[in-house]
Amino acid sequence: MNGDPARVFVVAPTPFSRAGLRSILESAEVGADVLVVGEADSVVELVPPGADVVVVAGDDPLEEAARAVAEEGTQAILLLSEDDRSVPLLREFAPRGWGVVSPDAPPEELSAAIVAVVQGLVVLPRTLTGRLLRGQEAVEEPAEPLTAREREVLGLLGRGLSNKMIARDLRISEHTVKFHVSSIYAKLGAASRTEAVGLGARLGLISL
Repeated sequence: MNGDPARVFVVAPTPFSRAGLRSILESAEVGADVLVVGEADSVVELVPPGADVVVVAGDDPLEEAARAVAEEGTQAILLLSEDDRSVPLLREFAPRGWGVVSPDAPPEELSAAIVAVVQGLVVLPRTLTGRLLRGQEAVEEPAEPLTAREREVLGLLGRGLSNKMIARDLRISEHTVKFHVSSIYAKLGAASRTEAVGLGARLGLISL
């Protein structure tokens, strides 16, 4: 960044949440490193070309957020989220650096994460990093193979789609999707969507 502050575009669902995030980013602890250049209630709104990074808070659909930023082609993206499902999407779509930090992260941590993603780095919470590192261990083939439909569902999980979106995409009921997800967890020995997607990728069942 050549010493210049990172130019941040803030996305949060309500005026109150946007004002709160802007206040944090403009605080004394962060201000020298960050310059807020705009804000919106949805990431699908036009992001100014001068922005270095889009900081997304709230419940914007993950796939929509990642795709929208990727289409701009220039911005890094940082999600304030506890949702691990964002990782495969960001890995696939983010054009530059990307990251996920807790919505409760202190100003100094948030500032450091913004600067890092603008420089093209990846930022992840320590707990998630630990899970990903442990995921490098060898994976056993499931005793019972996934059905073709379960592999379809797993692939859509890897894209960050919700059960409702998967049901719409495959033209099946949301209840049936939940049944398939439960079966995938059982066969892979996974406890979460992120773990199931990671195991599926390492077993070659899906590609991220």
